[in-house]
Amino acid sequence: MTASSHLSDNLALLAHETSSLIATARALDDQSVRAASRCQGWTRAHVLSHLSRNADALGNLASWAITGTPVAMYESPQARDADIEAGSTRSAQDIFTDLKESAARFASAAPGLAGPPENVEVQMRAGRRVLGGQLPTLRLLEVVFHHVDLNAGYTFADADPEFVRRSISNAIHRMKTNAQEPSILLRSHEGDSWSVGEGTLEVNGTNATLLLWLARGDASGVTSQETLPVLPAWG
Repeated sequence: MTASSHLSDNLALLAHETSSLIATARALDDQSVRAASRCQGWTRAHVLSHLSRNADALGNLASWAITGTPVAMYESPQARDADIEAGSTRSAQDIFTDLKESAARFASAAPGLAGPPENVEVQMRAGRRVLGGQLPTLRLLEVVFHHVDLNAGYTFADADPEFVRRSISNAIHRMKTNAQEPSILLRSHEGDSWSVGEGTLEVNGTNATLLLWLARGDASGVTSQETLPVLPAWG
């Protein structure tokens, strides 16, 4: 079955970003993999273990979309957390092998989403329902954002520029549905702009640094004439 251009493009970008993530993980040793990540309370080992289990969890949903038989993402929330915690205690080599093999399993399953499975509705762990064709996009988000979270050299500036723009737009859209939305105007060095509320406070930076601020609260690469607001939690 032929994939839609949207699905094909996302699978190609996912393959590229996964290869980049694997290269970063390969360079981590038993000491550096224990360093803190950008995710509060998690080391790099936690982040990589999460990415491995996420690949298998989204693979479960891909199976649901392809076969029509419901499969839960995770056995339970407790099992998910326990698997990540246990996985984080392994050696750097074992963590790397798991990351590579789990990514390969998802990459093998994802092309099967082409055609009718793209429009099959499946349910994520928090009850959110998505279409089968969205699963590679969701995996791409996990791979790119958590690659940045490793704080091991890769930044949003290394990601696909259009992906970064879309991620900012999605963040702005979510903020506009928040009852406590900030009043900001984002202006990027690339010439893009986004506004929330009345847009009274202008914030400047590259698209990459603006996204890092929106997603992780790291304002080191953005500038403003006034104190930056506290942003709604990234969801």
